[in-house]
Amino acid sequence: MKSIIILVSLLAVVAMADFIDIGYKTCKADGTVSQVKADGCDLVIKDGKKVCLFKKGTRPVIQIAFKPSTASDKLKTSVRAKVGGSAMVDFPQQNSDACTYGVKCPLTAGSEQVFEQSIAITDNHPAGDQIQVNWQLTRPDAGKEVCIIFLAEIVE
Repeated sequence: MKSIIILVSLLAVVAMADFIDIGYKTCKADGTVSQVKADGCDLVIKDGKKVCLFKKGTRPVIQIAFKPSTASDKLKTSVRAKVGGSAMVDFPQQNSDACTYGVKCPLTAGSEQVFEQSIAITDNHPAGDQIQVNWQLTRPDAGKEVCIIFLAEIVE
């Protein structure tokens, strides 16, 4: 019963979400990305590039619409961030199963899918630095179905 209440609450929050298109680039992947949106993003232009401003203490939601190239039983989600010229750092996630974030598994090649996941912006995240976010959805055979890059900045 408790899990049903939590699920209904999460659905209500998603229903109230105010998603906006964000600037993104695709990186090498087999699937086709048609749209990337975010809720909880204040979109600004910095040096001619779109940057999502995420506030500390929030849980913005990223939504990626895509068509997989290959049938697959599972997909794994991973997020990495690059601050300045530093190396890529994995963004910790409690659950990396993309099939629990709106993706209908098993996947059918060419069938439109929408992946939607929230990310916690904690007080531990450094504010003020522009971050390059790399988000990937990979198959068990290590093939990438989705690979996107977008810019973000954490603000107080």
